[in-house]
Amino acid sequence: MLISAYGFLPIEPLGFKINTVDMRNVDIINSSSRDVTEGAMPPEAFPSPSLTTGLQVLEAIRDGRMPGSSISQTMPMQLTHVGSGEVAIMAMPDTRHMNPSGMVHGGFAATCIDSAAALALFSSLDATTPYSTVDLNITYVRPLAQNIQYVVTGRLKERTKSLGLCSAEIRDVNDKLYALGSATLMIKAN
Repeated sequence: MLISAYGFLPIEPLGFKINTVDMRNVDIINSSSRDVTEGAMPPEAFPSPSLTTGLQVLEAIRDGRMPGSSISQTMPMQLTHVGSGEVAIMAMPDTRHMNPSGMVHGGFAATCIDSAAALALFSSLDATTPYSTVDLNITYVRPLAQNIQYVVTGRLKERTKSLGLCSAEIRDVNDKLYALGSATLMIKAN
């Protein structure tokens, strides 16, 4: 049995082998019938050549012409509004998102805020420009309840060549604030 670099995660029982040349560059190789890309978007879901901007891709997702990412199935989120530098998502936590004390886990709100902030940035990029969150700050104002719909908005506040600074918030349908956050995202060169 192989042990990961952290020293406690067994790798082989999960069906993976680690092939290392340099421990700073670890490759995961599928060694069983388990598919490493399970849950990933199928090739036909990737942007068509006619969709050249992130905004066009998000409009296609919103309009149902293209599937959203798989996280929107794990965390029930639906893109409802798209504009240049802004998005709105409807999100509803359910029993899968509860912590042991019976409350909606804070990670649900954090994921929603991260998603809205990232999509706000994506709406200003080319469709193929990679980006990723490098800093996420959340302020929880009040707890979320399960089976209640929330509106998550994300706005691009500032964009440089290599960074996007975004804000996001979660409100209920009566405009009551539940959480707010900011995200810094790295824009990677193509």
